[in-house]
Parts: sequence; structure tokens; C-alpha cells
Amino acid sequence: MSAPLLDRGQVRTWGVSLVVSVAIMAYLVSEIETGVLFETARGMTARPLAAFLLLLVGGVVARAVRFWLLLGRAVPFRLLVGVVLVRNLFVDLIPARLGELSYVYLLKRRAGRAVEEGLASLMLAVAFDVAALAPLLLLAFLVVGSGGALSGIWLAVAAATLGAVAIAGARFAAPLGRGLADLFAGSARLDPFVRLVRQTAAALDYTWARGIAVPVLAVSMVVRLCKFGSYFFLVVAVMDAVGSAAVELGFFRVFLGVVSAELAAALPIPTVASFGVFEAAWTYSFMEFGLSRELAILSGVLAHGTSQLIEYTMGTVALLVLLRPRTRSDG
Repeated sequence: MSAPLLDRGQVRTWGVSLVVSVAIMAYLVSEIETGVLFETARGMTARPLAAFLLLLVGGVVARAVRFWLLLGRAVPFRLLVGVVLVRNLFVDLIPARLGELSYVYLLKRRAGRAVEEGLASLMLAVAFDVAALAPLLLLAFLVVGSGGALSGIWLAVAAATLGAVAIAGARFAAPLGRGLADLFAGSARLDPFVRLVRQTAAALDYTWARGIAVPVLAVSMVVRLCKFGSYFFLVVAVMDAVGSAAVELGFFRVFLGVVSAELAAALPIPTVASFGVFEAAWTYSFMEFGLSRELAILSGVLAHGTSQLIEYTMGTVALLVLLRPRTRSDG
């Protein structure tokens, strides 16, 4: 008799996550008229939606380029595009960014790359993502300000510090990893872990030795601009549907609102695909920037729902392609 796909603990966890997501979403949607939600969705204009889709695809390609560079151009680029699409799917579905590990799994399964190579390139990609976010945060805080007790200057300093810490953490991850491995080297039970940490540290050293930090950082900036630019155009589409101008809100306010929602979604809160938490953080942030409660909820629900629908569709198709039996033509 085969084992069940999910044990009772997993079923309970998914059940709690579903209840939390449904409860938060039900509360938010109850604050607006359902008819207005569907009417706004139908009224979203084609031009900003096309710009959103173009930037979404551009972000996927940019992420694939970054991994291609980090892996020494040794993995077929088209394969990395598919891996990135699947990674985007699981990052959204699984809380606390654990979906990132789907990249390591698929890299090993489809490209035959060692786990430590996947971990090293993933760690650097995440670090450079944070580093690329820092200058955008700095500009946003200087342009928009804080609206609270801390001045925009202090928040800008915090953003610059965040970027510096991210780069330093990536640069010194290898020696720190070796120190951690030395600390646990005497335990036979932890030998697989120690060996993996040492191998990952060696892979990090090799990647840094190739001197690709500057191009990877530049590509990471493109990744970030594509991501937040795509959300900006989703907000434009919603604003057009209700007869408001997104230009009055401005790119940097939209950027800060999306960052707040993304940070909330990254927290280990039991939800399904971050639904509920993302929209709640979005609503709070955009109300702080002057949107009415109804418009903040509308824009959050429609922007998140639209982006997830398209990313899930693309990711599912890519997953089916990547998990099919390999042929000689796959290379």
C-alpha cells in the first residue's frame, strides 16, 4: 500500500493556511462592492497590461541571464528560462522563500549540476537582489520621504547600509561557511551537512574568482526594474479602469507599496501563495500614500491576482516541460 501524498500534519498546515488566506481575503473584499471589483477587472486597459506582460517576460529573461553568468555559461540558456519560470511559481506558492530551492532541484535534475553549484549561485543571486534593491529604496526614500518619525535621509542611509551588508554577506559567505563546517567537523551524524557546506563554499570562491560581480549586479538592477515596473503598469491599468491617474501616485510610491507587500509575503505566515497577507500589506501602504481604502484594496487584489494568474500559468507549463522524460534533443 503506497504512502499518502500528505500526512496529517501537512494537511493540517495547508488547512490552516487556507483558512487564514480566505479569512483575510474575505474581510478585504467585504470592504468593497463585488460588482465594482469585477467591473474594474473588465475595465483594465490593454496597453498597460501589455507593458506589464513585456516587463514580466523581461524579468524572467534577466533572471535567466544572471544564473547563466553565475554558472559560468555552462547551462543552456533556454533551460534556465524554464527553471526561472518554475522558480517564480514555487516562490509564490511556498512561504518564507523556500520555493527558491526548486531552482537547485531542477538545476541538478535537468542540467546535471551539483547541488553546491545550485546553492552557491542561488545565494549570490539573492544577495545581489537585495543589493540591487538598495539604490531603488534610497531613491524612493529621498523622493517620497518617510511620512513618519524617521526622516527620508535616515531611511536612505538604512537602504544604502542594506545594500552594503548584502554584498559583504555574499563576499564573506565562503569563509564563514568553512568556519561553520570546521565547527561541526567532528560529528559523524553531521558529516553530509559539513561536506555540503564545504563544497558550497568552494563553489562560491570559484564564482567570485571569475570577477563577474559588476555584470551580475547590473543584471540584478534590470531584474528589479522589470519586477517593480510591471507592478506599476498593473496599478496604471487599475487606475485607468476607475478613471484615476496613476501618474499622480508616482512610480516610487508604487515601488514602496509593492516592497511592503513583498516583505509581508516573505514572512513565514501560514497562507496559501501569500494571498491575504500581500493584499493587506498593499492596502495599508497605499492608503498611507493617499489612496482611498476601496481603491487600495481594488488595486492590491487585482494586481496580485493578475500577476499570480499569469506567473502560475507560465510556471506550470514550464514545469510540465522540464519534468517530461529527457531526449537527446534536450542536450
